[in-house]
Amino acid sequence: MFNAGWLKFPLLSFALVFFSGDAFAGLFKYKGWVDSNGAELYLEVFGHDSSKPLILFLHGGPGDVELGLVPFQVTVGRALEERYLLAYLHQRGAGKSLEVREDTLTIKNNIQDVHNVISFLKTHYKKDKVTLVGHSWGGGLAALYASEHPETLERLVFISSFQNAQKQAETSLEATLQWAKKEGNQLAIQELQKYQESPSEHYLLLSKWASRANGGIANGVDIRGFLAAEKISERFPGWQERRGSLADKMNDELQTMSANGVIDHLQIPALFVVGENDSITTPLQVKADYKRYKGSKCFTVLKDSHHLPFMDSAESLEKTLLVFLEDEECISEAYE
Repeated sequence: MFNAGWLKFPLLSFALVFFSGDAFAGLFKYKGWVDSNGAELYLEVFGHDSSKPLILFLHGGPGDVELGLVPFQVTVGRALEERYLLAYLHQRGAGKSLEVREDTLTIKNNIQDVHNVISFLKTHYKKDKVTLVGHSWGGGLAALYASEHPETLERLVFISSFQNAQKQAETSLEATLQWAKKEGNQLAIQELQKYQESPSEHYLLLSKWASRANGGIANGVDIRGFLAAEKISERFPGWQERRGSLADKMNDELQTMSANGVIDHLQIPALFVVGENDSITTPLQVKADYKRYKGSKCFTVLKDSHHLPFMDSAESLEKTLLVFLEDEECISEAYE
C-alpha cells in the first residue's frame, strides 16, 4: 500500500492529488487518489518509461473494477506496459475509490471525473494527448467524454462497448432469446419475457441470462479461480454488494444513455473490438456503431470470445490493440 511519506501535487483549481510512488524491477509505478469535485478517485499508473505514450483505461459496470479492470490490468495491461504508460482509474464510488453521495452518481459527473484525471495525467507526465480505452459501459463513457473534449485524445478504443443503451438492450435481448430457445431453456425464456414486459423493473434478468448465453461471460475461464488467485475479496471487501448498489443507483439514467450523433463527426482514430459470442454487447451492435463513425476506424471480432475478451482472448486482444496503437492498422475479421 502506501508509506507515510505521501506527496501532494496540485491539480489546477479543481483537485488535489495524493500520491505515493515507487519503482520495482524497472517498472514505473504510482498509486493514489485524485480529488475530483469532492470524489476521491483511485488511480494507478504503470510502465517502464514515463516518456512513453499514455493510455487511460475505463472499466465497465458501472462499478466493475473487480471483473472489469483487474482482469484487463493483469493480462493485456501488463503486456501493453512494456511499450506504453498505462493508467487505471477506479471510477466514482467503485473499487478503491471512496464512497460518494448517491445524488453525485451521474453520467455528467463521471465525464467530469475523466476530464479531471486526464488533465492531471497530461500535466504530471507532460503529455499533449492520451489514448482512451473503454470496456463495456466504460466505452460509452469514453465516447461521451470524447464528444466534449476531443482535443485531449490521441486515439479511442472501444472494447465490447455500446454507445446507445436502448439499442444495446434490444440486440442483447434478441441474441440471448435466440440462445435460450436453441438450448430449450424454459426458465431463461420465461424470465426474458418478464423483462420484455417491464425492462426498468427487471433489467437484471437480461443481464443475468446474457452473461450466461453462448458460453458465458468469459468462455472457458474459471472466474472463481481468478477471483481467488487475485485475492479479490481481500483487496475489495464487500465488492459484490458495492458493485451491485452502484449499478442499481445509476440504472435509470444508464437506460437512456446515448452517444449516437455526438461522436459521429469525430476524427479521432478509433478501434471497435468485440467477442463473436458476446450476448451483452453483440457484434451486431458494435458493427453498427463502427459503421456510423466517420473518422479513421478499425473493426475486429475476436473468435471464441465473450464479453470479457481480456480474460478469454487476451493474446488476440493484445495483438489487435498493438497493431492499432502502433500503426493505426486493423486486424479484420469477416462479420455480417
